[in-house]
Amino acid sequence: MNGKPKRPAKPVLTGTALLALACLSACGSSAAYLDSARVERAIARSILREHGLYTKVACPARVPLRTGYVFKCSALLGVGAYPVTATEIGGDGQVRYRDPRPLAVLDIAKVQRAIAASILSQRHIAATVSCPSDVLQQAGLSFRCTAVIDGGARRYAFIVSELGNAGHVRFVGT
Repeated sequence: MNGKPKRPAKPVLTGTALLALACLSACGSSAAYLDSARVERAIARSILREHGLYTKVACPARVPLRTGYVFKCSALLGVGAYPVTATEIGGDGQVRYRDPRPLAVLDIAKVQRAIAASILSQRHIAATVSCPSDVLQQAGLSFRCTAVIDGGARRYAFIVSELGNAGHVRFVGT
């Protein structure tokens, strides 16, 4: 399966904030800007190592090289973006990054089982449900899941909305 490591079925909650130190030097000694691409890669590696999640990280392209400068990056999941605050801790490109909220992903397997159970109890039909993987657990996010019935002959879409930051959702067939 595309080489991704298995994630635990429960939401990923960490007791410590995402905090790492990466020695990131700017290209050339006279550069006035931080190498944002290296910061993005370092944050993505940290998230993969700590949470088993593949993310694409986006930081501002032109971050001045200045000790104490604070900037925001976003780790993009399958659904949702996790904010990461980065602070330059040295004029040579060293950066510390973190976010005070723990990175939590929705238990997608549980959502898929709930939709399948609802179809079974209401329609007495077995269904296989698929949803996006790596959905940020965050109130207000919505995403689409698909229920497959009769070996793929029929497909039904469901809109799933997160009701709070504790993993509670509501789903509605469309």
